[in-house]
Amino acid sequence: MVDFKMTKDGLILMVEDYVSIEEILTEITDKLTQMGSFFTKGDEVALFIENHSKHVQDIPKMISRIKDFGLSVSRILVGKPEESGSSSGMKVVQKGETKSGTRVIKRNIRSGQVIVHSGDVIVVGDLHKGAEIMAGGSVVIFGRAEGVIRAGLNEGYKAVIMAVDLQPTLIQISDRMTHDKGVEKVPSIAHVRAGRVVIDKWDEVDFEEVVKA
Repeated sequence: MVDFKMTKDGLILMVEDYVSIEEILTEITDKLTQMGSFFTKGDEVALFIENHSKHVQDIPKMISRIKDFGLSVSRILVGKPEESGSSSGMKVVQKGETKSGTRVIKRNIRSGQVIVHSGDVIVVGDLHKGAEIMAGGSVVIFGRAEGVIRAGLNEGYKAVIMAVDLQPTLIQISDRMTHDKGVEKVPSIAHVRAGRVVIDKWDEVDFEEVVKA
């Protein structure tokens, strides 16, 4: 269920659909142990998750296990792997931009659209119901947020989710989730405090406490 594939874009750790996250973590450990001499501390790999919508809550655990071996995750990939005739032997179809850094999106994200980015995401527009953002870092939405927002998949609990009107279907920061919403039409921020996701009004947040999460 876990294997490495070399593509023209670099090395990708492929995780097929699975039942037990513990089995997957064990397989990742075994695979990285076997290939220990292949890697140098600080090397980057991409992480591909088959059926990501089912397993997205486990992504932080996989990334943490990879980091235990001194590696970093450069990209989070979703979609379907397709066989290709090239020497790479694998083509990954991904949704959205997955390079590191900050991605700025100047439009509304409509139902059915999925934005995947390994860094921070800034949206100048609305996130409609049925749309989804998956970010390795934080998410800032200059508009109304009604879809699914997942942040901190790479950064962890220090990530935050901010919106002018935070009314999401679901919020996830790292492996913590909530269906809570902010006060309607009041700028709000979701962050992790005492091990759970909380939502505060923007002007009532102690940002020094947020960054200590």
